[in-house]
Amino acid sequence: MSVESLPIPEELLRQEAESIAAHYRVSADEALAALSQAFAGVPDLVRRIQLRHGEEDVTRWRAYREVVRECRQGLYYGLRRYYPLSDEAERVVGEFEQEVAASARAERVEELCERLLRLHASTRERHSSYAEFYERFFECAGVPATILDIGCGMHPLSYPFKGAGSGTKRYVAVDRDVCVIRAVSAHARVAGKRRLQAVRLSLDDPGWPSELPWRGPYELGVMLKVVPVLIRLDRAAVLGLQAAPVARLLLTGNVESLTRRQSIEARERSVLKRFIQNAGRQITGEFRVGNEFGYLAE
Repeated sequence: MSVESLPIPEELLRQEAESIAAHYRVSADEALAALSQAFAGVPDLVRRIQLRHGEEDVTRWRAYREVVRECRQGLYYGLRRYYPLSDEAERVVGEFEQEVAASARAERVEELCERLLRLHASTRERHSSYAEFYERFFECAGVPATILDIGCGMHPLSYPFKGAGSGTKRYVAVDRDVCVIRAVSAHARVAGKRRLQAVRLSLDDPGWPSELPWRGPYELGVMLKVVPVLIRLDRAAVLGLQAAPVARLLLTGNVESLTRRQSIEARERSVLKRFIQNAGRQITGEFRVGNEFGYLAE
């Protein structure tokens, strides 16, 4: 972004941007762009700042601080959302559906899968360590013939069906997000419909296992970053997770917050251990890759 395009003096925005980047998981340039847009929306304040900057500390003005506060809040809630650009996710899913329904060109399918994995917050932060993630995944849990992926997000699009996970013959992916179900269903046309199935379910219904296309028991239940999120948002659904018809569970949590630059590992480990204990299971293995750690429970 050029200095000329900034609505208020560069040193003011740079200082605020660096402060935001130090606390939240955004770059200084991303914060600068957001601040610039925020101030551009209040032209009267901008004119006052341009007139008075240098003569008084404009950063102490209530109106100035309010713009910065709202910008920080907007960035924070954007980071918390799994789909910061929901319209973009819808559009890419539509492209993906059209591609697999037509030619299903391998390079194009791979490109669209990559874009969808980057749009979803959970899979985006795993992106740089996928090779190591699956290496640890299979070291810990083996290669299960049957998987129930609960709160799957876009994870099934990255599962190595043609690689290390080729021994997985049945993979049922459960989520309540329509966009997710559409994407996974489209991917099933590539991975094999009899092999990969997407099911839209609400986990707060205690009878949800009866709606699965295959009742199980599944060799492995996968809950990637799901339990800590549901503990905060939907405790009824957490109780529903304990009814999963699986022989073993692989659960993961975050090392660092999705939003702030701070460790949440101790809290997430406590949540997962409590869930495992309440489910009547014991930890039999664990791993850690990048910003994620996991437990295997039986």
